[in-house]
Amino acid sequence: MLKHLAIHNYVIIEQLELSINEGFTVITGETGAGKSILLGALSLILGQRADTSVLNNKEKKCIIEGEFDFDKERYISFFDKHELDYESSNIIRREISAKGKSRAFINDTPVSLSVLKELTVQLIDIHSQHQTLQVQDSKFQIGVLDAFVGLDKPLYSYRNKYDVYLSVNKELKELTEKANKAKADVDYISFQVNEIEDLNLKPNEKEKIEAELELINNAEEIKSVLENSENALVNSDKSLLSELKNILNSFTKINKCSPVYNSIYERLNSIVLELEDVATEVEQCNGNLNFNPENLTYLNDRIGKIFSIEQKHNVSSTQEILDLLSSLSLSLSDISSYEAQVIQLSKKVTAQHKDLMSQAELISKKRVAAFDNLCIEVTKNLSHLGMADAEFNVKHQKLTELNFNGIDEITFMFSANKGVELQELKKAASGGELSRLMLTIKSILAKNNKLSSIVFDEIDTGVSGDIADKMASIMRQMSTKMQVLSITHLPQVAAKGEHHFKIYKENIDEKTVTSLIVLNKAERIDELAKMLSGEKMSDAAKENAISLLNL
Repeated sequence: MLKHLAIHNYVIIEQLELSINEGFTVITGETGAGKSILLGALSLILGQRADTSVLNNKEKKCIIEGEFDFDKERYISFFDKHELDYESSNIIRREISAKGKSRAFINDTPVSLSVLKELTVQLIDIHSQHQTLQVQDSKFQIGVLDAFVGLDKPLYSYRNKYDVYLSVNKELKELTEKANKAKADVDYISFQVNEIEDLNLKPNEKEKIEAELELINNAEEIKSVLENSENALVNSDKSLLSELKNILNSFTKINKCSPVYNSIYERLNSIVLELEDVATEVEQCNGNLNFNPENLTYLNDRIGKIFSIEQKHNVSSTQEILDLLSSLSLSLSDISSYEAQVIQLSKKVTAQHKDLMSQAELISKKRVAAFDNLCIEVTKNLSHLGMADAEFNVKHQKLTELNFNGIDEITFMFSANKGVELQELKKAASGGELSRLMLTIKSILAKNNKLSSIVFDEIDTGVSGDIADKMASIMRQMSTKMQVLSITHLPQVAAKGEHHFKIYKENIDEKTVTSLIVLNKAERIDELAKMLSGEKMSDAAKENAISLLNL
């Protein structure tokens, strides 16, 4: 239940506070006095979006704060889920800064608008004039039926599973598309794999071939260099090696005569030994050199095939080709597994669909079973509201495809007059008839709904006199089970209120502001008299007001 509402710096409201009691509270005031503004402020703490246009003073922030009493047992799971402190009296606050930044709080803990809405949607139902037209909407109609039947738990279970089903079904479609595309690519990928596999490439093969080709392509020059070197080193009459040995031998005669000569001797000896190794290696290289033109042809052909693969796949080494082969082979393996994955996922979707259909059928049976009782209750209430000849029925069609609400399509059929064929609401009901029908529906839902408060914004539009009085009686009856607030222009409705607020505009310091007061008995008589006769109250209007108040 909403106990207290405080509004600061909202549109033409500078500061306004009101304490709200249990039962039936009415709010009256002239057109443009700020009743809709008051409702807009309340909507903010229920999670509606807003911007800086709501600021009265553009340099200050707007603050809307509501104090609520509600049953701990019912809401404690919400507070635990979002790690919020539960208080005996809970404060919901909304702030809009001068820069347009919005913040929401539950018991001084910042929360997102989605969390705020999750709580407040269970606390207050605001019925605006726009919402009256909502009764014509098929989604609203099936929601009315479900609330009447009390299908909260089975629908919650069904919708959770339906969301999972949609997710898995989407996954199946994406996998199927991927599999179909892969099937189209499999021949091409297989060709690429076979082409590389046929090459039978060895690690570093390209690099080894390139090194071998470098030797073969320069074989003649290498042969010339090696033979000339071998001749110069060992084969000629005055080879380098024999001349050095002669010099070395001559130094054996004098090396002990001086440390300098001995050093030269040692160095010459080292050079001879090194040159002997070089000569031996040159002789071996020259002896092993074997130029095979046929091998050159094979190697050129081999390197050409490797270059062709590299160019085709934009790679540049043996290892990159081998890595590509692994990747392509893995793709083929994935493609072959798609079919098994599709089959497995299809079975899962089928099982989920079967389970959902079973649940939807049970929900559908409960809905159909409630048609007669809903029609009887709506028709009975409409009769009390002056529509004795009204007929109300539920048109039902079972769908072949599942949707968020199951497998039922529900349409409310209505006729206000005897002998007139039942039609869909949007074709059959006038504004006043829709208002009475909506109030009837709300009163029925109030018996099944766990809402603690409901606000009616001129639900009595389009009616007057005795019908308005009867609508007020229904709201008064609803207030025995919940807190009811009604914004109204009709004295018959205002008179039924247990508590009466008047909202009005006044000029303060050359600025128009909205204010609100609680009316006492005498003030209520005057307010109702004005609503009956206009600004100039007649004695007859006062007497009528007293009569309406049963004083």
